[in-house]
Amino acid sequence: MDVGDLKKRLPGATFSILAVAALIYFSQNPILQIFLVLIVALLAVVGIWEYVQLLHSKKIEAPFWLLAVLAVCFVFANYLAVLNIGMSLVLGFVIVAFFFSLFLYHFYKIENAIVNLATSFFGTCYVAVPLGLMIRILYPTPSMGSTTDGSMWLTYLIVVTKITDMGAYFGGKLLGRSKLAPHLSPKKTIAGSVSGFFAAVIVSIIFYLFGKMVPDTLFKMSFIQSICLGGLLGVFSQLGDLAESLLKRDANVKDSNKIAGLGGVLDTLDSLLFTTPIVYLYMKTL
Repeated sequence: MDVGDLKKRLPGATFSILAVAALIYFSQNPILQIFLVLIVALLAVVGIWEYVQLLHSKKIEAPFWLLAVLAVCFVFANYLAVLNIGMSLVLGFVIVAFFFSLFLYHFYKIENAIVNLATSFFGTCYVAVPLGLMIRILYPTPSMGSTTDGSMWLTYLIVVTKITDMGAYFGGKLLGRSKLAPHLSPKKTIAGSVSGFFAAVIVSIIFYLFGKMVPDTLFKMSFIQSICLGGLLGVFSQLGDLAESLLKRDANVKDSNKIAGLGGVLDTLDSLLFTTPIVYLYMKTL
């Protein structure tokens, strides 16, 4: 992203940050919970649509409406599992329904079924699973620790992930010479990648210090854990960015969408799609 592109996207990004901050702050309101789940479901639908468009550029067919419905069901199933552990059966049913429905669909579209099935499975897992896990992070179940503040953990996830992107961008601008992966993203540099990694670790440590200084907070991690988790997010955030660049490069498109000030849902969430499972799995150990 060049400076001109950064200036063009800054207003939209600023509005998005403020909106997300407000939603997270009021996320425990029962009415707002439904609104948040609907937003996540909408992001899943748009993300699936963008992915299907990438497939179309490669002459690969995918049943958008089927994938979108299943992605929405997966997001809501995660929310139902949060409300009632017994409702986890719904999540299992959605996964089984997804598996069989894709095969049933291709019983009548045999040509290129192997490629179409593989890309459909991958796309839904790539987009819908991390978004569903965001719901689990925001509203943790007792199995993830009764003294866990989901709002703080989701804030941690988003801030550390995005600060990695910012650190990589500005570090690359100031220090970058050697290219990181010129065939995927020509403007990314090794210096930028290292800067993004250390930015993630530093911000993770700041969250750790906040947890220690504010006794009432339900956000807890050790100093070593803050370094290790921050480092993991610093790595996987950049892998997520490069992974989406790989998909777009193969599809020969610049942006996954043309949403004013943002580009696309996949462009905005690419890093989070890789870092969300990391934070979720860590919270399962609390």
